Amino acid sequence: MDKKINEKIRLLRLKKNYSQNYVASQLELSQSYYGRIETGKRTISLDLFMKILSILDVDHITFFNDVNLNQSSQK
Repeated sequence: MDKKINEKIRLLRLKKNYSQNYVASQLELSQSYYGRIETGKRTISLDLFMKILSILDVDHITFFNDVNLNQSSQK
């Protein structure tokens, strides 16, 4: 998974004031496994990615538009 995607997931979680433990429990994963997702040490399926976005209350179109906007503003 692209590091920018992992970081975006982490930033959205922090913006919601959710702990890794909270998100992990909603996904029925261990906190350590979820932490490895955020750091890019684990790849995830599209299904799990969509579940994470649902918990964070972000749709995939907004998520990727924001990622692209952030990339273009850094050039």
